[in-house]
Amino acid sequence: SNQQLVINGTFTTACPDDITAQAMERRGRMAMERAAAFIGSLPSWQVPLRPVNILGLGGLRVLLEGEPAGGKAPDISRETWTAPAMESLAALVADFETQGHGVIMTMGKGGVGKTTVAAAIAVLLAQRGHAVHLSTTDPAAHVAQTLDGQVPGLTLSRIDPAAETAAYTAEVLQNQGAEMDESGRELLEEDLRSPCTEEIAVFRAFAREVGRGAKRFVVLDTAPTGHTLLLLDASEAYQRELERQARTSQPEEVLRLLERLRDPEVTRILLITLPEATPVQEAAALQEDLRRARIEPAAWIINQSLLGCGSCDPLLQRRERSEHRYLSEVVEKHAHRTAWLPWQAEEPTGQE
Repeated sequence: SNQQLVINGTFTTACPDDITAQAMERRGRMAMERAAAFIGSLPSWQVPLRPVNILGLGGLRVLLEGEPAGGKAPDISRETWTAPAMESLAALVADFETQGHGVIMTMGKGGVGKTTVAAAIAVLLAQRGHAVHLSTTDPAAHVAQTLDGQVPGLTLSRIDPAAETAAYTAEVLQNQGAEMDESGRELLEEDLRSPCTEEIAVFRAFAREVGRGAKRFVVLDTAPTGHTLLLLDASEAYQRELERQARTSQPEEVLRLLERLRDPEVTRILLITLPEATPVQEAAALQEDLRRARIEPAAWIINQSLLGCGSCDPLLQRRERSEHRYLSEVVEKHAHRTAWLPWQAEEPTGQE
């Protein structure tokens, strides 16, 4: 085999009393210990965590080679910077809960913490006495692991594309197939095997979950697939496709989905990002897609920030300072409201 393993972002610290640095080193070490057998099965090499975001050719050289002897990356340690005004997640949720029900959606690039933030919002609402349903369309389905147990007042579910597609296919065949001859039924079955069928099935399930927000809080930890989102601003064409396949009237939840997503009193969409270039850029692009569909995000949440961590480790100090430009960009350029979540020394699992 010519396979090799590259372990990126390894970190060690010389600051024994630094809680953040020690926790970051410990997490990496534990992850590598859990995967020791796999790591040992391949030739492997490590790329240390670098102090700057990897952007452009210069950043790639720093990633692979480190900072050159006799020089280093641009010095940002002496910059004058004032942290922009950002809210806590608890303050944001306190504002959302005044209506007593509604839909809260977390959206963003993969790996930015959508599931964790959604679970935190759902737990907080449930602890304040609200009926809450937490649902996911995330195929990894980390919600149960994130919560690590039952929470009074909180129910969980997952939109399973395969199960939803099977149920939707059976419904269409039952409604239409009984009146068809064998050849017509075969054509219908072939039609239902198209990729659009799964899109429609997930779309309907997503619409059903959104519809539940009329009587309680519904928290969704991701959105439908990108194809479905792009079709939201072409709802008439999408409705024609629904009618073409089902040839029956659609549930009220489907017919009212776009209306509910556009109503800020019904649905609050939260864009989750990290204080890094690519997650911020992708969240900004997603916001533009939503705005073309006349859906306005309620707030941005910047997750896993080192801002104010007080680390004595020089590398983490520089990484904290490298966040400044992205924190300012989100607050000043993209978001109406911005909440901020610090990097956690302990993995955020369990109710607390």
